[in-house]
Amino acid sequence: MVFQGEPYDDERFEEAIEDLWEVMKKDVPQIYGLEWSDDDAPRFQFEPQGYRGYIEARMVKQLNK
Repeated sequence: MVFQGEPYDDERFEEAIEDLWEVMKKDVPQIYGLEWSDDDAPRFQFEPQGYRGYIEARMVKQLNK
């Protein structure tokens, strides 16, 4: 799943990262039939650039049904 925060002032990039991490902690992928799969692949992020917001992705996998 890819998450993108709001645009921010470049000098506040650490705060923007922390803000997005808080959003990611609250996300429940199970409502989409998925679950976090951190052991299968690392998270990745795009270079922090304030004009587009902070972007980070976290691996998920489909729940067995």
